[in-house]
Amino acid sequence: MPSAIEEIHADYVARYGTPRIEAVEAGRVRDYLLALNEPADPAPNIPVPPLFLLTLGRTRRPQPSRGSAVNAGDEYEFLAPVYIGDTITVERRVLGIDEKEGKQGKMYLTRAEAAYTNQHGTLVARAKLNTLRWGW
Repeated sequence: MPSAIEEIHADYVARYGTPRIEAVEAGRVRDYLLALNEPADPAPNIPVPPLFLLTLGRTRRPQPSRGSAVNAGDEYEFLAPVYIGDTITVERRVLGIDEKEGKQGKMYLTRAEAAYTNQHGTLVARAKLNTLRWGW
């Protein structure tokens, strides 16, 4: 029987192990800006807000996984501008999973990294992602 850490790793790989390729579409950028109460008139020659990249490469709900999870602090580094019409590839990999002890029992801190690359092969952003899970 696999350990909880092996199961969490397998769950992460099942959700994020395949690179995701997404187009930066004007409508999606407009929706993002409207959600922030910002002027929503994206133009192809103006870079999209860097945090827009956080909307890319995510699984959509419902997510078939066990237990519960919360974000435990992420770090982002934005390296190059992204424009409407760009195609971004998001690749994630697990760096490690650490077992912790909490009031309710065992918890697991998943540390991962993500790379965001445009259609020209330029790394436009990278992230360090931390998720705390319990209930395994």
